[in-house]
This record gives sequence, structure tokens and C-alpha cells, in this order.
Amino acid sequence: MSESKPTVPNVSASPQVPESAFADLRREVNLLGHALGHAIRTLAGERMFQVEEEVRALTKTLRREARQADEDKLTALVSQLSLDEAEGLVRAFSTYLHLVNMAEERQRVRVNRLLEAQSQPGTPRQQSLNALLLELRARNMSYEQVVDLLEGLQLHLTFTAHPTETRRRTLRHHLSQVQAALDAHDEEKASAHVSLLWSTAELRHLRPSVEDEVQGGLFYLPSVLWSVVPRLVDGLEQAVQEQYGKRPRLRPPFVFRSWIGGDRDGNPNVTPETTSWAQAYARETAVRGFVAEIDNLIQDLSVSDARVKIPPEVAAALDERAADLPLPERWTHEPFRRFGMSMRYRLRSILGEQPGPAYANNEEFVADLARAREALDALHLGEAARRTVRPVKLRAQAFGLDLVALDLREESRVQTEAVDELFKAAGVRDDYAQLAPAARESLLCEELTSARPLCPVGYEPRTRALQVALGALKAWRARGAYVVSMTHTPSDLLEVLVLSREVGLYTPGASTPFDVVPLFETLADLQAAPQVVRTLLENPVFLAQVRGRGGFELMIGYSDSNKDAGFLAANWALHCAQEAITAVAAQFDVPVWFFHGRGTSTARGGGSAGRAIGSLPTHTVGRRLRITEQGEALADRYSQSDLAYRHLEQLIYHLGRAAARDQAGDTPALDPQWRQALDAMAGLSTQAYRDLLAMPGFFEFYEQFTPIREIGALKIASRPVYRSGRVRDIKDLRAIPWVMSWSQVRLPIPSFFGLAEGLASIPLQLRREMFARWPFFASTLDSAGTAMAKADLMNARAYLTLVEPALADKFFPLLERTFEQGRALLEETFEGPLLGAHPASARQVELRNPYIDPINRVQVELLRRYRATEPGTPERDALEPALMASLVGVAAGLRNAG
Repeated sequence: MSESKPTVPNVSASPQVPESAFADLRREVNLLGHALGHAIRTLAGERMFQVEEEVRALTKTLRREARQADEDKLTALVSQLSLDEAEGLVRAFSTYLHLVNMAEERQRVRVNRLLEAQSQPGTPRQQSLNALLLELRARNMSYEQVVDLLEGLQLHLTFTAHPTETRRRTLRHHLSQVQAALDAHDEEKASAHVSLLWSTAELRHLRPSVEDEVQGGLFYLPSVLWSVVPRLVDGLEQAVQEQYGKRPRLRPPFVFRSWIGGDRDGNPNVTPETTSWAQAYARETAVRGFVAEIDNLIQDLSVSDARVKIPPEVAAALDERAADLPLPERWTHEPFRRFGMSMRYRLRSILGEQPGPAYANNEEFVADLARAREALDALHLGEAARRTVRPVKLRAQAFGLDLVALDLREESRVQTEAVDELFKAAGVRDDYAQLAPAARESLLCEELTSARPLCPVGYEPRTRALQVALGALKAWRARGAYVVSMTHTPSDLLEVLVLSREVGLYTPGASTPFDVVPLFETLADLQAAPQVVRTLLENPVFLAQVRGRGGFELMIGYSDSNKDAGFLAANWALHCAQEAITAVAAQFDVPVWFFHGRGTSTARGGGSAGRAIGSLPTHTVGRRLRITEQGEALADRYSQSDLAYRHLEQLIYHLGRAAARDQAGDTPALDPQWRQALDAMAGLSTQAYRDLLAMPGFFEFYEQFTPIREIGALKIASRPVYRSGRVRDIKDLRAIPWVMSWSQVRLPIPSFFGLAEGLASIPLQLRREMFARWPFFASTLDSAGTAMAKADLMNARAYLTLVEPALADKFFPLLERTFEQGRALLEETFEGPLLGAHPASARQVELRNPYIDPINRVQVELLRRYRATEPGTPERDALEPALMASLVGVAAGLRNAG
């Protein structure tokens, strides 16, 4: 950040990448550091610049040698900052981290291109499309078998909102302008936009609305991913051709989905009106994108029947739609342009900008694109069709006219309240909500034999639960799935069918036009899930539902299971639940599709998504898999087309391998000794974790030590952090803020507590054997190691000044001791440091820490001042922007804080 000596973050070069390849990164970070230092000095003044430099120097010194004198000096300096200086300091280091994130993303692109250039058909790059096809061929799969497998792959990527990804689109704009300037080697323009970045308010002053989250969450779909999807399908087809000598025509293996605007669970701001707005916004975005695509086709497809002989049947197929349109006379002999205009009319009619018929559905649009391609093929213009029409058709298949399929989600308790009112209104039962689960199920099944609705004619719902449930179902058009969070019993899903019948979306003996998806979240629910699934599939009503849908989608939650049982036990419970559920469904010949509700942090299933897929239990993946994409992961994975391509390529590589594995069924059974060891480890881990949470005073310590109260009070997301108002129990706290609050203080309890007790219970030799030979165990420990490597006890201790001494003395030594024990046991298992297998990440953590540390120290001071002021006062209101900026700044530095 200094103009004289900017510190250069780096990533370690792999053996295939020469150190010289990182020269561009060093140059760019030097440039950005100079530009930011100049902006701070020029726009914020010499005093701000000198404070930033002094704090940076002190934190770097403390990193080298933790001396009390330097610690006291840093504490005194931060405590004397004015509010403007404190906020400026947070902004300085946060802005630097945003710029470094961008520079590192650019470096990843360069390294990816270098490694791709080194790839050969016989020795492809690891986790690439070529590597996948080489492995499939090594399985002696024929061309037909491979094409069938690839055609059946479905990777459902579900975009969700996240509180730490609250940067304004204006900020993203300036970062993209800096990137464009670096591409053009225009250093002056890059510096100018760094200055504008410094001059721009990073965060919104108002709490983000659901509409803000929709726009932010879907940001990368119509831009980066719009271009990447056809490119990736092309790469997949080329990989097949290289291995088999023939090129297939494949469908995109992606389905894009969203929760934002439909996820009502604990969010009173998601109403039927916001659901309607969210899908309208996404639809307009997609349709305008396709109008632009058709405009390009109209320009490109200038084929004239005066130059090319067009068979009558081809001309008739093209002219059928354009016959009655007022088209320019100059296009009389250009049938493809006439046909393109007919498509344009129908698209613009969707937007209400053109009279006449609109496309009724996406299938009609895809069929028209197929018709254009077939016509070009008939004229021996197949290559032109592949380059022009095919990419548009692939986008239409992947995104559709809705851009994303929108899910609805509601918590089971609220849903029961809605159905309870329905039964009361119809005079069926006055006590539905009080019935035992089995009695509820019996009543619901009896009711679902009839097509009659329960609401009397003209009935107006009296409870918000029923009003919102029916209103959302009526407004829902871009139908994805209906997810029931906190699913405990079969009746939780049958209630969805009853609600759907009220709005005409369910008839007896048939299925709804959407999947009804249980979400199993807690340890008890995961353990009960196989029996719940069995009961559901034994129920003829629900069996007809899943058969009508072609299979049964189930969601498993990594967040709440971790919060409930701790990291190790949650991961093992998720693994076992998938195995047992798949086995139960197989008895009914019902395909199971798992929806993995992963977050970005280790505690919420984060880490390498590809590696996570590779570690899933045998027979539980098949050809269809669904995962969430959220928070910092969106910018990390989708900010640039090359990064997005590589991320999706790795996902398809692992999904394709898992699908081939499950199809062949040739994976050896798990060693019973390993399973017994993990059972024992999980039990000990859960006990230790739950004992901690149950200790008298722990909740008070947690609220004082972490910024959880402030995360709840500040305008950082549209969703409240508590499920049901202000409570004093961890079980009612939502999982994202639970994880985020611990990440902020650099002591990620959700990612490691209980791990030491579990690991210590089995012999070292067995631990190392399991780590070396069992992908699930290796992935789980590796994820814990990554989280612990980002922890920092030095910064965590600074937050103890916010805690009553008795509570601090009671709990922090326990947390510290457990952390050290866990780290030692992991390093013993790894036979090396926590990030020994990830040198790039190790260097990244080492070089980022000095720039995250100042934000942590200022955050402690801001928390002290915030808590010392009265709620609702101007003094407290003035503190909020700086405090919120510190929360987002730490998240930007860690990159997976929630």
C-alpha cells in the first residue's frame, strides 16, 4: 500500500510453473499498491496515510515476533483513532485486499493458460475434460456409452444470497475497470479507477433488500457464465473427439437455479410480491440477452436464395413464422433474416414490447433455434451453424427464458401453521397442529384422495403463514423445487401437496410440476432420514409424486448439522445418511438426487467443490447432482470467464468420474474397521462439542467475544440472524452468522472443536492409513486443516478485552488448548504442516495475514465503542458503517468466512 515499498502477495508456483511466470503478479500488485497509497495520501490526507503505514508496520512486526511492547503500542494507537481514521484504516486494508483478490484471480488465469498449453492428449492436465475422457476410455467405455453418460450429466448450480457478499455493483464496476486497464497495459487508467474505488462508498447505507440480493446474486449469470457455457460444451465435445475420433453434439450439463426471492425460511422480507419480482427480473434479463443474440444472428445469417439454392421444404420451414410480419422488402430473398425477425418478435412480445404471439415456453424457443441449424446444415453450412446458431441454442438449453429456475423454501413449523388454518377453515379439524406425526400423515393422505380445495369460496387467509404460502405458490412461474427446511416427518412434505392443491398445482394420483424436497439438517434428522424416506416411499400418495417427477430429490444441510453436532460428526452423519437413503430408495426402484447445501467456509461444507464430489459415497451420486453457490465463492469462481471455465470443468470432471463409478459399481466396500473408527470418533467429537455449548456461561462468552450481536443488528443482509426473534440459545441462531461470527475473531470453533477428541481416539497408524486411502476421510481432515491454518490466536486474544474476565478465563484457555491439540493431531496425521499439500494457499495465508490483522484490531476497538453507546443514539449510528465495513473486510481477506 505504501508508495515506496508495497508488499507483494504471491502464490506458490507448482513444479510445472516456473517462478518467472509470477512476474506479472508482482508487477500488478506493485502497481495497485502504489496507486492505492497515492489515492489515500491525495484524497484522505497525509495523516491517514501515515496512520495506515504505522499500523501496517506494527502488525508485520508482530507477525515476525510477538513482543508485548509492540502489542501495547498497537493497542494504544488504535484506541486513540478518531472514528474517521478508524473507518479509513478499515477501508484502506479492505480495498487493498479487494485489489489483491483481483490480481490473484488474474494470476490464476495466467497459470491456468500455461498449464493448459502444456497439456497433451495422452498426458492431459489434472481434473480437466481431457483427463475425464482419458479415464472413461481407460474403463473400456465405447463411444456410444461415453456419449450416453455425458448426455445424462446434470449439475444443478443453485445461487443463494450471503451476508458477506454485500459489495455494491459500483464497487464491482471499478474493479472490472481496473482489470480492463491492466489487460490494456494502461497504468494511468488503472490508477484512476483505484482512486475512484477509494472514493466510492463500499457498502450500502441501508439494509440490502431481497431485490438487491437478487441482482447481486445473479450478477455473473448473464455475463460471465453466458459466454462460458457454450465454450465448455465445445471443450467437452472436442475431448470426446480426441479420444474417439468422432465429435458428438452434447447438451449443456448445467442447470442454473436460485433461492434468492423464494427462500422464505426465517426471512419475513421474502413475500409473494418479491418472489414475483425476482422471477420477472431474471426473465427480463434472459430475454433481453436472447434478443441481443438474435440480433447478431440476423446480422450474420445473410444467406440469399439468389446466391444459394434453398430447397423448397427448407424455405417453407423458415418462412412459416415470418409470413405475416411487416418485414423490410430488402430481406425478401434472405429467409434466415426473416426467420430471425420472427424469433425477435416473439421474444419482445414476452417483454410486452411487441404485439403478437410470444414464446409459450423455452422448448418452443429451442425448437426454433434447432430449425435454423437444421436449415443451415441442409445448405452445407454446418460449420457456420456451429459457430453462430449453436452457442445460442446451448445458452437457451442451459438458462432458458427464465435464466434460472427459482426455488421456494419454507420451514416446516410455518408450513404446518398454514395447513392447520386450512383444516380449520374447511371444518375438517381444529387441532391439526397438535396431532402426532402419524395422525397428521393419515389425515393428509385421506384428504389428498380428493381434488376439492379446503378453502371456502371467497375465504381470506387469517394467518400470515397461509397468506404467504398460497400467495407464493400462485405467483410462482419459474418453478424449481419446493424445499421444506427442518424436515422431521413425512407429513412435512405431504403438507406441500395440500397447499399446492389449493392453487391448482396438484391433483390426486398425479405429481406437482415441481420437486418436493425435504431438507435434513440436524444430526437427529440426518439419522432419522432413512426411515422418513422409507415411510414416504411406502405412502402411495408420495410414491406417485416422486415417480411422476422421475426421481426423489433430497437436500442435506451442512450448516445446521455442523452447528448441531460439530464438524467431524456432521460430516460423518451426512456421509452415512446418503448411503442409507440411497439403499432405501433402491428397494423401491426410485432414483435419488442429492442436493448438497454447502457454504463457503469449512464448517458449512466449503473448500474444493470438485474434491467434495470426489469424496461422496459410492452409488450416491449417479448422473445428477445439485450444489449451492454463494457468498465469496461467487466472485472467486465466476469473476472471470477463464476462472469460471476452470471451476465448471473441475466439477464436470468429478461428476463424470463419480457417474461412471456408480454406473460400473466396481468400487470395493469400505473397510469395516474404518467405519467403526469413524463411528467412535464422531461420538466423542459430538460429546465434546455439545458439552462446550452446554457449559454455563458459554452463550454469554460467545456473545461478548464475537460480533454476533452486531451482525444481527447491522444492515448486512435481508435475513435476520435468528430464526425466531431475539433469543438466548444457540440452537435458534442461523448457521451462517454462527460460522461468520467465529471466523471474524479468527478462531473457527465450528470447523475444529471436537476434532481433537475424535482423532486422539484411534491409533496413528490407522489414522494415516485412512487418510491415505479413503477420499472422504482425507477430504474431511484436509478441510479442517485449511480452516485451522487461517485461524490466528494472536488476533483472537485481542477480542478477550471485550469479555468479562471471569468468562474469558473460563473459556478461552479451553478453546486455545483444544485448537493446539487438534492442530498437532492433524499435522501428525498429515506428516507435515496443515497446508503442506497446498503451498499456494500456505503462502497466500502468510502474506494476507498482515493486511487482515489491522482490520481485526480496529474491529475490536469499534466493537468496544459500539457496545458502550446507547442504542438509537447518533453516536451509535455513526459507528455502524465502520463496523460493518470491518466485518466485510475480514471476510474479503479470508475469502471463505461464512
